[in-house]
Amino acid sequence: MTQTRASQAPAAPFHRLTGMTRHNVDMGGLNIAAYEAGAGPETIMLVHGIPDSSAVYRHQIPGLLAAGYRVIAPDLLGHGDSAIPEEPENYTIAKDEESLWAIADALDACTFHLVGHDRGALSTWSMAANRPDRVTSFTALSVGHPSARKAAGWEQRKMSWYMLRLLLPDAEDWVRGEAEGEGGPWSTFRWWVHNHPETDAWIHDLERPGALRALVNCYQANANPAHTRGPVSRVSVPVLGVWPMQDPYCGLEQMTRSSEWVDGPWRFEPLHGAGHFLQLDRPEAVTRLILSHVEAYRSKRAA
Repeated sequence: MTQTRASQAPAAPFHRLTGMTRHNVDMGGLNIAAYEAGAGPETIMLVHGIPDSSAVYRHQIPGLLAAGYRVIAPDLLGHGDSAIPEEPENYTIAKDEESLWAIADALDACTFHLVGHDRGALSTWSMAANRPDRVTSFTALSVGHPSARKAAGWEQRKMSWYMLRLLLPDAEDWVRGEAEGEGGPWSTFRWWVHNHPETDAWIHDLERPGALRALVNCYQANANPAHTRGPVSRVSVPVLGVWPMQDPYCGLEQMTRSSEWVDGPWRFEPLHGAGHFLQLDRPEAVTRLILSHVEAYRSKRAA
């Protein structure tokens, strides 16, 4: 069994999550950074996606703390202040789920509300499905249940075209804009993320040794049948699906059809004025939506 250990480390740089305690969780020799604040009786775990780190939730965390929750915001492997291992198998959805349970155990989060976005949504859908005894509620941002994404058909496949491009051997050069015919340093990446205001911060992180390879590994590892496991089960915990209406990567159907795989309470909320990175585009609205969901199920298991 994988051994986990949590230790405190100095606070992260200002551009990350100041005011929170950084914990280093050792999982089989790999360091996973997790930020924690608050002393409320209930915990909310916030899980980021690609190409973000835990810092993508920096606008939500103050509101969640003010509402009386304890907040845990991990950095997935390859992102933020966590380790950047070379092996592709460290970037599977199953490995992400294993890492997140290790963090929850190391930080004594026996039960918690769960929020996942992008890469983090895929592993957290699985967590909610597999351990309803520990996940009090689940909020899925942008990304629906994996089975709903498959059922969404051609329209979703067209929106996910970049996943196929990242399977090619020159994927890193393509993202950097260095493949033949591309337009210069990081030009493809800037175009890919629609020149979002966060782009320079993402590029700064991706320029670290191994970070871009880790991003590519996230796609290549999960496309390899040897690294994947069976379909995600049905979900019995209360689920809120939030779909940003200007999301260029995730369509409406893959979120709304998620209800077909949810046996517990299901709620769908479209979000105007936001693209895929909704935590940054509509920060206050996202905070309100998360709080409205967790408050509806707060203290249901307090006894």
